[in-house]
Amino acid sequence: MRKSRPLHFAISSYPLFGRSRYDDAHPPKSVTASPYYWWFKFLQINSDYASTTAAGGNGPLAELYADFGDLRETSFKQWWDERSHLFAEPQRPGFKMRIANAAADLAPFNDSEVVNLVVPLTSTAKNLRRNFKRLILSQIKPVRGVDISISKAKYRINGKWNADAMAVAYKIYALKEAAKDAGKVAWADIGIRAGLPIAKGLSEKKLAAATSDQRRIVTAAVMRHYKRAQSFVKASATCSFPH
Repeated sequence: MRKSRPLHFAISSYPLFGRSRYDDAHPPKSVTASPYYWWFKFLQINSDYASTTAAGGNGPLAELYADFGDLRETSFKQWWDERSHLFAEPQRPGFKMRIANAAADLAPFNDSEVVNLVVPLTSTAKNLRRNFKRLILSQIKPVRGVDISISKAKYRINGKWNADAMAVAYKIYALKEAAKDAGKVAWADIGIRAGLPIAKGLSEKKLAAATSDQRRIVTAAVMRHYKRAQSFVKASATCSFPH
C-alpha cells in the first residue's frame, strides 16, 4: 500500500496524473514523460514475465512478480498507486522542531536532513532571526529528487534515459510484433506505419518505388529503434531501468 508520508524518488520525472479522470488508453504527457511509465509498458511485453504471470507467479521472474503482480488487467495508475513505494527512496526518520531537554532528544550529528542548534536566549529577536536565516535557512534547498548514483530504492532508474525515445521504441516494437501475424513486413514499412520523421512523405506504396538509398536509410532507423526496444524489454525485468 502507498505510504502515508510523501515519497521521494531519485528523479523528478515521476508520473503526475492530475485531477482529470485517467484514461489508460490516452495517458497525459505528465505520465508518458516518466521512465517509470515505460518501465511498466515494456515489462507488459516481456515474454519471461508473461510466462511467469500465466503460471500464477511461478517461473523465471517469480521474485519480480511477487513485487509487481499481474500487469494484464491493471491500469498504470492503479499499479503505480499500489507499488510506487518500490521505486522510492527508503523513508528516513521524521524529525520535528522541538526543544531538546535530554541527550536522547538530540538528532544524529552530521546528518544531511537535520541539525542541532544552540540558541542563546539572551540575544535579541532581531539577532536570532538574522542568525537563523544565515545558519539554517541558507542551507535549505528545494527537494527535487535524489542523486541517481546513490539511490537506494529497491527498483531504480539507472543511467541516461529519454521518454520520447522510449515511446518511439515501444511503438516500433509493438508494430513489428503485430506484423509477425500478417506475414513478412519490411522494416521500412514499419517505419512508415510508426510515422517516423525520417519516413515523412512516404507511403508503403511510394516506398516500393523509392530508391535503394531511401529504403536503406529508413530501414536502418527502424532497426535501431527496435534493437533499443529489445534492450528496454530486457531491462524491465531487472531492478534497474533502462539499463
